[in-house]
Amino acid sequence: MTFKSLLRTPLTIGIAVGAVAAACFKKSHEKNSAASPRPGPANASPEGAHDRVDGLTQLSRRLLISTEEEKARIARELHDGLGSTLTAVNLDLFWVQQRLTDQPALANRLGRAIEVLASTVEMKRRIIHSLRPAALDNLGLGLAIESHIAEFEKTSPVPIQMDLPSDFPALSSHAAIALFRIYQEALDNAVTHAGTTSIAVSLRDERGVTLTIADDGDGVAADAAADWPATLGLLMMRERAAALDGTLTVTRGEGGRGTVVTAWLPPISRPAAKA
Repeated sequence: MTFKSLLRTPLTIGIAVGAVAAACFKKSHEKNSAASPRPGPANASPEGAHDRVDGLTQLSRRLLISTEEEKARIARELHDGLGSTLTAVNLDLFWVQQRLTDQPALANRLGRAIEVLASTVEMKRRIIHSLRPAALDNLGLGLAIESHIAEFEKTSPVPIQMDLPSDFPALSSHAAIALFRIYQEALDNAVTHAGTTSIAVSLRDERGVTLTIADDGDGVAADAAADWPATLGLLMMRERAAALDGTLTVTRGEGGRGTVVTAWLPPISRPAAKA
């Protein structure tokens, strides 16, 4: 299971529908209001229209948070429940294999079963990582991104420059996962841009948390930052930042080449202090 496959879950589809509906409703209302300035059905109650847009927006943002909470719960159950079960099965199979030295055919068949089990354990690990990276909770956002980049570079020919403080302050669970998901989506987009030869990822803690992902590829169109329907991924990234009172901007790089994605979250993104 990849991160992209997780975007097809019902909750995430609901998030996209809510966000797109809110944006569509807002655009339609603005268009109707401009075309018909006289009082009438199209703009008779702007307060009501704004309330509907706000309601759809709040729904999509609440669904974002609920989705990540559900993913974290499933990841814990897979790790604690399925993980221990697979380990027990592996130990039993190995025990039986050690006692089949006089039956090579059965021992070989059992060996293949053990190999399949090992691949299943690895698949479980990848699924858990997609649902909720363990490094995010154990090491923090900076080291979680660094770990992901190390794995990413094993299969990608595009080098990634990192500026990630190892002692980056702890963030709240919601803020950390939101920024990590934004990083994942932006990185995936950067790799698909034609002509990309390098990517830079940086994390800053100055009057809030700033995450920047920049590439030198052809990137998005010059007006993509203002064009909300450019991609579903861009819309989802913006919703993740906005759900935590943050912002997300997409601009062209230096000299008009490449794309720079910048996510900012306010200082309140810190975990609550323990009493």
